[in-house]
Amino acid sequence: MDYLEVRFYNDPELNEVLIAFLGESDFQMFQEQTDGVSAFIPANEYEEEKVTDLIRNLPGGENIRFEKSFIKDKNWNKEWESSFEPVNVLDKVYIRAPFHPAAPSAMLELIIEPKMSFGTGHHATTALMIEQMLEMDLKGKSVLDMGCGSGVLAILAKKLGAKDVLAIDIDDWAVENSTENCERNHVSGISIQKGDSSNLGNAEFSVVLANINRNVLLNDMEVYASILNNDGELVMSGFLHEDVEVLNAKAERLSLKIINEKQQGEWSSVRYKK
Repeated sequence: MDYLEVRFYNDPELNEVLIAFLGESDFQMFQEQTDGVSAFIPANEYEEEKVTDLIRNLPGGENIRFEKSFIKDKNWNKEWESSFEPVNVLDKVYIRAPFHPAAPSAMLELIIEPKMSFGTGHHATTALMIEQMLEMDLKGKSVLDMGCGSGVLAILAKKLGAKDVLAIDIDDWAVENSTENCERNHVSGISIQKGDSSNLGNAEFSVVLANINRNVLLNDMEVYASILNNDGELVMSGFLHEDVEVLNAKAERLSLKIINEKQQGEWSSVRYKK
């Protein structure tokens, strides 16, 4: 597939905010630069008017300029792997690729092939979700991982003792990658499906994990609340700290009580109890 690289020139302090906004559109990969962000999108999905409108509505957007360049189809996985480094979360969860050496001292080690799926652990939101999970008792519980990406959270849930795990993502690549990573980590009891919240029907879960984005979360929170068992917990990330207030307001209307909030840079994660 041919891609466009859209190179944004901006104050690097705006990088995370810009990536968050772009991530809610059709952009799929990002590289932070010292003077901005490079964002990649399939060439046939690029709409310049949407990008212009996005920047116009972004705080500080008047100082952002961008240019685009065409990129012929190439081995994106190889590009992705070249910049992939192991991730250590709280010295408790070590996430590495198959081509990295093992870390026998780690409490939990996850082997994640760094394909283009979101959620290898490098992004702050994935790390925040992992931190939340480490504070929870998942033993024997049923867990839903919405927007599973590479499957890292679903796999971690199993390693933390979850009984049954359902992982769902809208992307074919993510479903394939999650399946491979489950096999790579020798975990069973994880069902992986392509789809969205409409897949859930009348299912019930003790824990719902959702690392997506603000708009999808706001739209689907009612579904998440409805499928939670009594005393079930909803953990969400994929949004900026400034979005916590509106998410908390929606949670309150759904009779979800906030347990805690974690923050890393501009990003946040919240945990609610039914």
